[in-house]
Amino acid sequence: MIYLVRQGQTDWNLFKRANSITETFLNQTGIEQSKQQAKNLKGVRFDACFCSPQIRTRQTCEIIYKGLITFDDRLIEAICGEFEGREETAEFWKEAWLAFQTGDKGTEKLEDFMKRSFNFCDMLKKQYSGMNVLVVTHAGNVRALAYYFRGKPEDYNFHVTPIVNGGLITFEN
Repeated sequence: MIYLVRQGQTDWNLFKRANSITETFLNQTGIEQSKQQAKNLKGVRFDACFCSPQIRTRQTCEIIYKGLITFDDRLIEAICGEFEGREETAEFWKEAWLAFQTGDKGTEKLEDFMKRSFNFCDMLKKQYSGMNVLVVTHAGNVRALAYYFRGKPEDYNFHVTPIVNGGLITFEN
């Protein structure tokens, strides 16, 4: 089983600021969300744990899991380029979505982001099939991993994250 956790809340999440590669820290709510997941997952024995190397995910993961953590660059959030730190309004998403299609304005091209996310998923399926694996990452990555493991539903909306900050979803592997 894959246990996928989105990192706990940061102030940038709270104020709806695009947060990609800027290092931000969990706020008190994010710390509490992570502690709650630690309680929820207390009875699970993990065979492996993977985490984005970014600070906010490290903090989340280290609260939840006390064993060996493998930090994997494929789990870094999608690079937002010029959109980093901007308020996530409807106009923001319209502009950012266009840029992500082509890699304009310093963004990571969506196709490249999905490729690295799916590469990570392929590795999980191949090397960790039938095992309990904890993965702690970001909103964009959660979207990509959910798409990979659940398939793309007809009404799929990449702007909507399947879980809130500090949330958990599971997938059979």
